[in-house]
Amino acid sequence: MQPKKIVFLASDCESSRWVYHALKKDFSFEAVIIEQPVSKTTLFKGRLKKAGLFKVTGQAMFSVLVVPFLKIKARKRKTALINQFQLQDHDFDTSQLNRVQSVNDDRCLNLLQQLQPDVVIVNGTRIISKKILQSIKAVFINMHVGITPMYRGSHGGYWALYHQDATNFGTTIHVIDAGVDTGAVIKQVFTKPAKEDNFTTYPVLQTGIGIAALKESIAALLSGNMQTTAHAEKGNMFYQPTIWQYLTGPVP
Repeated sequence: MQPKKIVFLASDCESSRWVYHALKKDFSFEAVIIEQPVSKTTLFKGRLKKAGLFKVTGQAMFSVLVVPFLKIKARKRKTALINQFQLQDHDFDTSQLNRVQSVNDDRCLNLLQQLQPDVVIVNGTRIISKKILQSIKAVFINMHVGITPMYRGSHGGYWALYHQDATNFGTTIHVIDAGVDTGAVIKQVFTKPAKEDNFTTYPVLQTGIGIAALKESIAALLSGNMQTTAHAEKGNMFYQPTIWQYLTGPVP
């Protein structure tokens, strides 16, 4: 059923390895391209420019003072989710592996142009530039742990609960365009977190339910039956919460 070339384009992180190994059970990849993570200094400077010192300080305090505690608290729940969805954190297959500094650098561009894939599955990368998206005829597909267009950006599950919008806790499979999580939606799946879930396990749960939807979307694309829904509205962008947002919000 797979006459088309698929490339996996991702960051070197736990969720990317989960998605990669899950997809490998049903699809074959022409190649795997992995970008290096953005440095903490670059991330800090970018956030500082966009959000300002006060908000970035609050986000840093949340990461340092709250997240480690939440990880410990939800350790058993994370293990249970990993087992439930059979998520595998093994290394990428080295025979297919190509490492690049960034998805937007010349090496990545050259690799994509040489490979000429029909489909590019994206996971966890920085925002992909128009230059890369337009360099080949492939369809770029992303799994976003949030429901678009309402919850674009980061931590979509958490922000849905924060805004007391639990019906929009879920995952979106969408085509990547030049915006941030603004592409046409292929499929959306919804779920309800358990009492044992918290900020650190919401993405695990969303990834787990999203993998099956991603597989269905890829199969539909390969068979020529993929349908999409475009949204006229852009919704809101969300980032990591500040410590005061987390402590004063409705999410425990």
